[in-house]
Amino acid sequence: MLNKLLKHEFKATARLLIPLYLVLLVFTIMDKIVLGLDIFKGVLSIIPGLITFGYVISIIAIIMVTFILMIMRFYKNLMTDEGYLMFTLPVKSHQLINSKLLVSIFWTVASILAVIGSIYIVIATPEITNEFIEDLKLGWAEIEKAFGGQRYLLVIEMIIMIIFSLINSSLMIYVSIAVGQLFNGHKLLGAFLSYIGITTILQIAGTLLLFFANLIFSDLLTEITSTVTIVLPFSLLAIAVLNVIFYWVTNYIFKNKLNLE
Repeated sequence: MLNKLLKHEFKATARLLIPLYLVLLVFTIMDKIVLGLDIFKGVLSIIPGLITFGYVISIIAIIMVTFILMIMRFYKNLMTDEGYLMFTLPVKSHQLINSKLLVSIFWTVASILAVIGSIYIVIATPEITNEFIEDLKLGWAEIEKAFGGQRYLLVIEMIIMIIFSLINSSLMIYVSIAVGQLFNGHKLLGAFLSYIGITTILQIAGTLLLFFANLIFSDLLTEITSTVTIVLPFSLLAIAVLNVIFYWVTNYIFKNKLNLE
C-alpha cells in the first residue's frame, strides 16, 4: 500500500514541480545565451536584464514552491476534510507519514540539485570548470593532510548528517502540524506556535549541550580530528534521537489523538 501512496503523492506533486523545472531550464538556456552575446545595444539592452530577472525568479519559485508544497500536501491531505478519506484507507498512520516524508525529501534534493546545476550551466566556462576541479583537488588534499585515514569517515558522516537534517526539517514541521491539530478551531495557529516552541526549546537545549560539552571535552575538542571522533558522532546521535521522537509523536497523535473537526 505504501507504493500506491508514494505513486499518488509523486503524481500530485510532479504536476506542479515538473513544469517549474522546465521553466527553469528554459530561462537557464536563455540566460546562458544572452550573457554570451554582445549584440544587445540601446533599447535592446533591457532584454538580458529581463531574462536574468526571470531566471532569478524561477530559482526563487522552485525553492519556495517546493518548501510550501511539501507542507501544504501534509496539512491539506491529512488535517483537513481530505483527512477523513486518507485515514479511512486500509493503511497504517505511519505509512501515510512515510509517503509524505519520502516524497518531500526526494523533491527537496531534486530542487537543490536543479538550482545548483542551473547556476553552474549559466556561469560555467572551461576556465571556471578547470579552476573548480583544481579547488576540489586542493580541498581534498587539505582534508587528507588534516584528517589522514579518517577523511573517508568524515565524508560518510557529513553525508549522513545531510540526510538526517533533511529528515529532521520535515519531521519538525510534521510534528508541529500534528500537535497543532489538537487546538480545536485554531489548527494553523497551534501548528505555528508548536513550531516556534519546538525551535526555541531545541535552541536552548543545543546551547546548554554545547556549553557542557565544551567543559567536559575541552582538551579533546582542540584537535581537529575531534570533528570525526566526537563532534559529528554526537551530532548525528542527537539529530537521530530527535527524528525518532518527532516521528513517534506524530504517529502517536495520528493513531490516538486525531482531531479532524
